[in-house]
Amino acid sequence: MIGRIIDMDNSEAFLNLDNGTTVGISKFSLPKNTKIGDTINVNPNLTCLCNHSMNSFTNLK
Repeated sequence: MIGRIIDMDNSEAFLNLDNGTTVGISKFSLPKNTKIGDTINVNPNLTCLCNHSMNSFTNLK
C-alpha cells in the first residue's frame, strides 16, 4: 500500500494512504533518512498499523 508521510515525531510517522486512511506507524520501521513528504510502500501485513481517525471513537458510549 502506498502512503505519503504527512507528519513525524520522535517515535512515530503518520501516513496518508492511497485509500484515504491516515495511519501511524513506528518511525523505526521506515527506511533510513525518510522525511515528511516522502512516498513509501507500506506492507500492512508486516507493519502494525494504528488508525488515528476520530471515527474510531464514535462507537464508544
